[in-house]
Amino acid sequence: MRVDRDEFLRYLGWKGQETDEAFAQKLDEAAKRALALSDARSAVRRFALTPRFELEGTGFVLEGEDIRAHLAGCGEVYLMAATIGAAPERELAKLSRTSAHAALLFDTACSCAVESYCDDVCGDLQKSCPTLLTARFSCGYGDFPLEAQREICALLRTDARLGLCCDESFLLTPRKSVTAVIGISSIPYAPERAPERCAHKCAACKNAGCAFRKTE
Repeated sequence: MRVDRDEFLRYLGWKGQETDEAFAQKLDEAAKRALALSDARSAVRRFALTPRFELEGTGFVLEGEDIRAHLAGCGEVYLMAATIGAAPERELAKLSRTSAHAALLFDTACSCAVESYCDDVCGDLQKSCPTLLTARFSCGYGDFPLEAQREICALLRTDARLGLCCDESFLLTPRKSVTAVIGISSIPYAPERAPERCAHKCAACKNAGCAFRKTE
């Protein structure tokens, strides 16, 4: 798990502007603090996927054209949930009372950290799987409903295993947490076939005005 400088700046809305040494130091300090306070944990479970996109034996059907297109040709999936814990949220609350700028940098660093941790989890899954995995696809991307987070959390028992809960608005607590679906294809794995990190996200998402949206 790490905080990548380029991702950090992208999340902050940078469009190629130069950064001076003082600002770079603040970025490094926020990243270091975010990583120090993170308690990264995850839960993963494998399911067979029926032709109607139900996780076999669960009654949970994956709704939305985008997730179904993403999983085309996959007969199984992994459900995953990951969090960096509650300590970053407590730190963010403290910073918010003293410095909005420091709070913004720390909050952004934590977002980068949890995404990096998810990359690590997905990388480990691919190492143990002889066939190609898709990139992860999270609830709320494209037309895959945010409500699916509740089902994923229930099936993975994230409350007991990770201290991760989904509230009545289908948002996660702790906030720096992720749920996702990863397709398991029948194609033999080869490094050159591996999907680019998060390659599907911006292409699939209909929120064209998102500040984090990647552009070519």
